[in-house]
Amino acid sequence: MSRRARGLETEYGLAMQVLRQRQVAGRTEEMWRTLGADEAAQHLFRPLVNKQATTNAFLKNGGRLYLDVGSHPEYATPECDRITDLIIADRAGDRIVDDLAERALAILQEQGTTARLQLYKNNTDSAGNSYGSHENYQVTRDLALGQWVAALTPFLVVRQLLCGAGKWVVENGKGKLWLSQRAAHLWDPVSSTTTRSRPLVNSRDEPHADPQRYRRLHVMAGDSTLSQPTLLLRIGATELVLRAIEDGYDFEEWALSDPAAAIREVARHRDGRARVELVSGRLATTLEILDAYYGIVAPYADDQELKQVLDLWQLVMGAVADRQHSRIERVIDWAIKEHLMLQYAHRHQLTNQAPQLAELDLAYHDIHRGGDARARGLFAHAEVTGHVNHLVEQVELRQAMTHPVVTTRARLRGRLISAARTFHRDFTTDWMTFTCRDLSDGTVVLPDPLASEDPRVDALIARMEHEPRLTRSAGFTGDPLV
Repeated sequence: MSRRARGLETEYGLAMQVLRQRQVAGRTEEMWRTLGADEAAQHLFRPLVNKQATTNAFLKNGGRLYLDVGSHPEYATPECDRITDLIIADRAGDRIVDDLAERALAILQEQGTTARLQLYKNNTDSAGNSYGSHENYQVTRDLALGQWVAALTPFLVVRQLLCGAGKWVVENGKGKLWLSQRAAHLWDPVSSTTTRSRPLVNSRDEPHADPQRYRRLHVMAGDSTLSQPTLLLRIGATELVLRAIEDGYDFEEWALSDPAAAIREVARHRDGRARVELVSGRLATTLEILDAYYGIVAPYADDQELKQVLDLWQLVMGAVADRQHSRIERVIDWAIKEHLMLQYAHRHQLTNQAPQLAELDLAYHDIHRGGDARARGLFAHAEVTGHVNHLVEQVELRQAMTHPVVTTRARLRGRLISAARTFHRDFTTDWMTFTCRDLSDGTVVLPDPLASEDPRVDALIARMEHEPRLTRSAGFTGDPLV
């Protein structure tokens, strides 16, 4: 497919503390109490519940904000057909969730409670739990899911060298930076489960499109990324591989004998020289497999975005092969983290056993900006001080918080939601279907994720503006969050 709808789902980590006072020996002492995950999530989503009476809402930008299993706040981007638009939508989601956090803190303050929080865009917590960053790709039904998975699996295993977020791991009393946070939590190439046996690809068949034509390829193997060039490479390299698979390449010669063992072995070696066993019995390195995929997919880079992806792909492989990570310390998340951690360790004369390094790893992912908009997280600080590269401007991120992508179905969904709120209509929506519940025949089904124009949407918006309600309804009340 030369044009494809894509989306990202990001589960965020949340830690919240509230300030408590108690009397001890006639003195007032203050102490911070850490809230449990459920209680923290309830506070976080209170502004949304107050405005829209739900913890699951589609937004004017066409995306979705909701409370996921395990009390994780989650944001799903609108459908995007350009990778740059997906980067913008993803970072706009960070802002939306962070704004929600600021509103939640303000509500607590109005009630006389002082609170603070950390909002992490990462994939593991201190207890060893993992939560995901899932990619969605619109693909054809002409190929069976098994064909997609077989051809993709070796690439997804070694892809972490290109776009891993890095994870400080302590083994046998010594600390080491792995390439990926998700690698240690993935087991099967494909499965319908998402929590017990986390797969590289989820087999649940929910296309959110015409099921006769399309499948939604639900990739669960990626880390949450903060660097914009890393996300470009993550999505773009996968796009190129998908195009090659659609063109008939099965990558069978790179099939892995044990993908679960291989993904962990690759994660341990930032030099790209991890050796993994193939089904054929021979051993291959991370760099060798990536180079083979690169040689096959390079001809499919037919636009400027994908050519930039190839340049980044080459940059990473060259820097790793030459052991010159300084070449990528401004662009690739794991290398940015490595550089910042090494700087800190050198400045404070820390060994690899120092517990501060694990704390630094976590601080890298804190995206909460605070009420005065000062960056608190390690990556956020590097970004605002100009120590990492970026691809999009802040004004684009702010606009994407409330405006949908104009080239996909998100535009139609966003227009319908905005109209329903403007005219105080009672409505429900999901990815494919919008219903104005106080109009007869007020449902529009939108099966094409790439369609941004539809006369039925124009007609329904006109009806929302002019037709009386069938029943008395309060409609949408209050100002929407986004």
